[in-house]
Amino acid sequence: MQIKRYEVLDIHDAIELIKKDLGEDAVIISTRQVSGPNDLGFFGKPFVEVVAAVDYGDNDMVPPKENLRVNQDLLTPLYDDIKFLKDNFDSIVEEKVIYTVDSKFKDIKALMNEIKFDLNVLMDEKTKTVTKDNKLLIYLDNLSFERKISVKLIEIFFKNIKLTNFKQEEKIGYFKKFLKKIIEKKVEGKKLRNTFNDKIIIAVVGNGGTGKTTTVAKLINKFIFEKNMHVSVCSIDVSRIGGCETLKKYAGRLKIDFASIKDEAGLNAFISNSRSDVIIIDTFAVNHNNLFQLNNLAKFFYKFKGKINVELLLPANLKQQEAVRAYESFRNKAFVTGIIIAKTDESKNIGNLAGLFLLPDSVVDFITTGENVPEDIEEANSENIYNLFFPKSVQF
Repeated sequence: MQIKRYEVLDIHDAIELIKKDLGEDAVIISTRQVSGPNDLGFFGKPFVEVVAAVDYGDNDMVPPKENLRVNQDLLTPLYDDIKFLKDNFDSIVEEKVIYTVDSKFKDIKALMNEIKFDLNVLMDEKTKTVTKDNKLLIYLDNLSFERKISVKLIEIFFKNIKLTNFKQEEKIGYFKKFLKKIIEKKVEGKKLRNTFNDKIIIAVVGNGGTGKTTTVAKLINKFIFEKNMHVSVCSIDVSRIGGCETLKKYAGRLKIDFASIKDEAGLNAFISNSRSDVIIIDTFAVNHNNLFQLNNLAKFFYKFKGKINVELLLPANLKQQEAVRAYESFRNKAFVTGIIIAKTDESKNIGNLAGLFLLPDSVVDFITTGENVPEDIEEANSENIYNLFFPKSVQF
């Protein structure tokens, strides 16, 4: 039995596709209405998910000779994937083992650090001692900083510094200035560092549900209307039916080049043949804990390593440990060069992302503040990032 799933606007579209793909003998197994994601602010319609099936006939078991060529053409991409897996089997298995062991080790290490920290807190309470930075710790707690990150920052801040004559409020003020210096190093560097044949190429990657397609639309508008540059866009979102349709319609409205890319060769041809100043790439969703998905994404970008800007989309409300793990996974496999902090309007602050700013190679390039296109995106700078860490509504 052959089973296929369709995502369509109404049942009539599904019936036409089922007849075309599976034939007149196909039957519908199930239907359900699903709320469509409001990717760009004006194409978010509900759609119908339809599952259909058809039994294999006798003729289907042994394809006629005249269809062998067609079947071979359809199977060519599968052969390529099998060859890739075969050629890289040992390295993939080794990477999977190393990644799993490393992840488990990091979890154990994090748990041990938390236990150690809790024991220190209990000892302080038992001896009724109060650390000199207690108010600063409480202040950072209120800003969603994780305690171990707060302790690390305070250790760096107070190293070789004595502020014994200052009040706690004054120490907090100096600490905020210190953190702003760290922020400046992460956002004030050269933006969009990589170019290919004098073109700026930006690929937006990330986990599912982070708003990659919406962010791509915002970037398109930013470069067209704010920077007066010619833009082309492509989608390698091949993991879901109709995954690129919204972006295709949007590109049509703006009258810019669009392509749906199926493999690395297609991406190379699109980039090489484009005459645009900027090329923006939308990608399929990848779970940062799934090594196979990361490797599939890496195949598209390997040839362009160091030549394109791969921007990782991270929601502002993501927990610190998951944010760092996602960044390290995408950096190591998909060659991430920058970070876009998304959905900042859904979080009161970004203290939970402070750990990203302690990584030696992390760079924040953009922030997004909502779902409206094109206005809800801006280039990161020390001022707007600082205000996300220390909103005026939170006082010490």
